[in-house]
This record gives sequence, C-alpha cells and structure tokens, in this order.
Amino acid sequence: MLILVKHGAPRLEPGTPPSQWTLAPEGRDQAERIAGKLADFSPSAVVSSLEPKAIETAAVIAGAFGLVAELDAGLGEQRNDEGPFTDAVRFQAAVAQMFARPRDVVMGEESADEAHARFAGALERQLAAHPSQTLVAVTHGRVMTLWASRRLGLDPMPFWRTLTLGAALVVATDAEWRVIDP
Repeated sequence: MLILVKHGAPRLEPGTPPSQWTLAPEGRDQAERIAGKLADFSPSAVVSSLEPKAIETAAVIAGAFGLVAELDAGLGEQRNDEGPFTDAVRFQAAVAQMFARPRDVVMGEESADEAHARFAGALERQLAAHPSQTLVAVTHGRVMTLWASRRLGLDPMPFWRTLTLGAALVVATDAEWRVIDP
C-alpha cells in the first residue's frame, strides 16, 4: 500500500526560499494528528523529500511507528522558489496554468511533465525498495497532485484544492483510494 502525505503547515519565512522553510507549530500538530490516523494502516517504511518541512513531517510520522524516515530527492516539489507563495490568488492562478500547460515551464525550473516523471520514478524506486510493505511518502501538493491525477484519473486543479496541509492520500489500488485530513 502507498500513502502520500502532504507536509504540514510551514513557517513562512520572508527572504528564505520556500524549499528551505521549516514546519510551523501547527504543522507539527498536523503531522501528529495524521500519524494517529495512519495507525490503522500499520506503516512499515517512511520516506521524505529533502525539504525541511517534509523531513520534519516525516520524522514525526516515522517516530510514531518506531521508524526512521529515509530521504529521496525525487520526492521534492516542482522546483520553484520564485513563485507568488504569499499571494493566494496569484499562486492558484499559476498552479492552474501549470496543470493546464504540462509541457511548458510555467512555474520555476521544470515543467509539470518533468516534475511528474521525476516524482513517479522516485515512487517506483521506493516501492521496489519496500515491497509488500505500507510505504508512507511525505511530499508536496503539486507533485502529489500530478501523480494522483495521472495515476488515478483525477482532475488536477480540484484535487489540488482539496489537499489540506498534512493530508494523506491512501492508495490501495488505482480504483481504491481516499484522502484523510489531519
């Protein structure tokens, strides 16, 4: 089984690239709550992107199950430290364009197609390294949505909007999945 977790709420740090943001106290609370809700799935491995907010989220989840989180650079967000992260309207418009024009570099340094290929490859690598286990991968909203929309046949923008910080996407099969909020 695969469980994708969107990192908890970050501490917004003006002047610091978003890829370097850490968890805010509410993000740690979200990680603790989602860990509790994942207990029924008996996670046996936790892996995280290299971003501090994801690493911290993964550490909380892994710790709840007596595990140590591994790191995988391929699970990182679409590379974009220049986006309009503090203006919600502009940010949502940019994300919509990124989903609508997946071949083009709309945000940051890679297209949606490139980000998806990197992320999907990382998931395949991690699932192969943890066969017959429940793998929790702590990651980010846009790449999680790119993968889910293509793998599960979801409309990306509405799905992205439903993913709260700290939410988990539990994927049993391509036809059997659900989102759990923290």
